[in-house]
Amino acid sequence: MLSILIASYNRNVVQLIEELNCQLINSKIDFEIICFDDASNSKENLANQKINNLPFCSFQSLQKNIGRSAIRNLLASKAKYKWLLFLDADVLPASSTFISNYLQEIKNTKYAVFLGGIKYRDIDNKNLLRWKFGKQSEEISITDRTKNPYKYFFTANFLIDKTTFESVKFNEDLLEYGYEDLLFSKELFSKNVKVKQTKNEVFHLGIDENLAFLSKTKKAILNLHILLQKGLLKEEDTNLTKIYFKYKSFGLLRFLNLFSDVLEKLALKKSSVFYYNLFRLVYLHQVIKNR
Repeated sequence: MLSILIASYNRNVVQLIEELNCQLINSKIDFEIICFDDASNSKENLANQKINNLPFCSFQSLQKNIGRSAIRNLLASKAKYKWLLFLDADVLPASSTFISNYLQEIKNTKYAVFLGGIKYRDIDNKNLLRWKFGKQSEEISITDRTKNPYKYFFTANFLIDKTTFESVKFNEDLLEYGYEDLLFSKELFSKNVKVKQTKNEVFHLGIDENLAFLSKTKKAILNLHILLQKGLLKEEDTNLTKIYFKYKSFGLLRFLNLFSDVLEKLALKKSSVFYYNLFRLVYLHQVIKNR
């Protein structure tokens, strides 16, 4: 009935899969949990081998890195049940009824996709930029998510009918980091696939240090530019590009570009989402002008 699919990279996923396995056994349904590591060659994979001892669970490390989109498509191709639950490797269910909540939802056959949402636990060090950004931009209330269900699509936690997934799939031309979730959501929208936002969150635990988060941000913006060039994304598809193209002709971005290094340092030092967003605008400006 349910295949849980987890794409991992250099992550210990034992706790996540043990929790899911326990909830699934209690639910008394047919299930499988499949986890693929994308050729990280990590020492964490030694611990992850324990997963193969759990009932109806399997862990495998790929020999070659194939990317965030292709690994999810590969996982889906191995799944044998009607419903596919995709989870990121750095999450944990926020509720002991996480699985049963989704099982209740799929009784409603009107929808082919269910989006559970993301939460962030309080942490001792609230100066981490990634945590602040996540709280502001990803921990969205069910009320706001329901108003625009396609906008708040996160690959970290979604349930989809297998037939529907096979008609959409993740775009494997997208080899670099960033925006695969947005492309997938746009495909769902274009095919008029019914999507339901539901209150069944996971905690996002993978909080990068500031330098690592800025590095990923730069990669994502480079990828964003490529997607714009290819016509896979439009100017209005992200808040960042909407603001950029709205203000680029006013000279503000050229002015801010003079302070690019300062903005980056302030974002890092102060863990400031404000300075971080200004830096993202400037970095997008630099990428577009230099390519």
